[in-house]
Amino acid sequence: MDSRIKDLGKDQRIALARIVYDLIMADKIIDDEEITKFADLFGEENNRNLFRQAQELTFAKAIKLLNLPTYENSESEAVRKLHAEQWRKQAEKAAGILNETANSDGYCAPSEAILLLAIDYFIKKNNVSYTKYDVQSFKLTDIFIGKRFILYVDNSNSSKSLEIEENYDLIVNLLASIDFQFIYIPKIVEQYKKRGLEKFKAMSMYVFPDIPEDKVEKVFDKIIKMDTKSFVKDYLNEKLGFNIICPRPTLMVMLGRSSVIGKNISEKGLVYDTNANFLKINIGEDRVLDVIGDFIHDFNKLVTFNFHIDFNPSKDKILYHGIHKAFFRLVALAKNNPQQYNINISTNLHAVFINDRKLPLAMGKAAIYIMILCRSFFGDKKGLPMNKAFNVLTTSEQKCLQNQYEWICSHLSNNATSERKPLYPNVVNRISEIRNAIDTVVGSRLIGEIQIGTGEYINTIVLPEKVTVNGIPIKEHQDWGTFI
Repeated sequence: MDSRIKDLGKDQRIALARIVYDLIMADKIIDDEEITKFADLFGEENNRNLFRQAQELTFAKAIKLLNLPTYENSESEAVRKLHAEQWRKQAEKAAGILNETANSDGYCAPSEAILLLAIDYFIKKNNVSYTKYDVQSFKLTDIFIGKRFILYVDNSNSSKSLEIEENYDLIVNLLASIDFQFIYIPKIVEQYKKRGLEKFKAMSMYVFPDIPEDKVEKVFDKIIKMDTKSFVKDYLNEKLGFNIICPRPTLMVMLGRSSVIGKNISEKGLVYDTNANFLKINIGEDRVLDVIGDFIHDFNKLVTFNFHIDFNPSKDKILYHGIHKAFFRLVALAKNNPQQYNINISTNLHAVFINDRKLPLAMGKAAIYIMILCRSFFGDKKGLPMNKAFNVLTTSEQKCLQNQYEWICSHLSNNATSERKPLYPNVVNRISEIRNAIDTVVGSRLIGEIQIGTGEYINTIVLPEKVTVNGIPIKEHQDWGTFI
């Protein structure tokens, strides 16, 4: 074990191992030199256990553990200041170790350099009275938000926004020179306004053809009314579950993603959560151009080679990748409240939509899911019987189930004459596929409310008030409300 590591406490060693791991994985290449470096630092014994403990921390938590002094309650203020200074020097020593790790293969990639920059800013450039730099990690959903971008956040409508308006093209080009996108929400909104509703409708067919047509105009209306504050509060925080709080003008720098061991264990073993890591830069009284200029200068000092020229070639184009794609998906596909849901059976699109996201099921399997819903709402409300329960039903009851299945299929396909294979006994094999499809669309946040049950009868706790057929509440629909 490296003698410098021995000076660290257990928690700090684990935190350092977490950050070393992120640096090694940042460029998606695991070099022999990096593996050797890790062993030299922490010793070859118990490396696997250390790795496991390290991956239970987020990147942000690890940096803060590395930089967090610990006190005894009985210590005087003078002793605390002395210990704080010793701890700061120890944290800076750890930052030096991390720099060595990133360069152990003789090359510091841009993805490594941005992590080093965040570490350097947080550990060395903050002071006791003012936190100019912070590092935050947020758990991601299924919406990919991009890799390298800087988002301007301002909840106070300060003069900094005017400064950005006046220097927007220059800021975009400066950051493009190091392969970072600058995200300023008013400019994105402006692009959509320029094109108007009709072009937006045409574009939406290419971007997300499975969005119900009647929703496209509502999406456009939401976009053109959006500002930076509402984007952060309503979409990043409420829909994605982030916790971005910026009372003053701030730059949120996307550092990359990292995997963290989750709390649940599946049949396949450990479940990993993916976190987005950000460097938060409080602009304060500084000029935005100065802050960005310093950022680019400091980044280029760390990176080994970063030749990238892309001087805003798409200034007047609607971009559809990275954070731009996430912007559209957040508005178009996510509901206003992440704890709310609705399920729409669309006979026009031959599919089921949960919160406007298409359930990826073939029509026959979608019909089985609809049967589970309907038989949980209507009749005896037991749900859909599996083979054991089905076999004890009367012939008439069994035939009724097949007729209901065929009725749903005919309405989904708009073809009343098409023949259908018998629902039983193969229905059991379809249940796991339906569960997987729901899990894919819903994710962990609402899965308990929407997922189907288990047992001799498969049912759901979904409320009938949450289910519509072509936009009409299912209980009020003249056909669907009475067919069982």
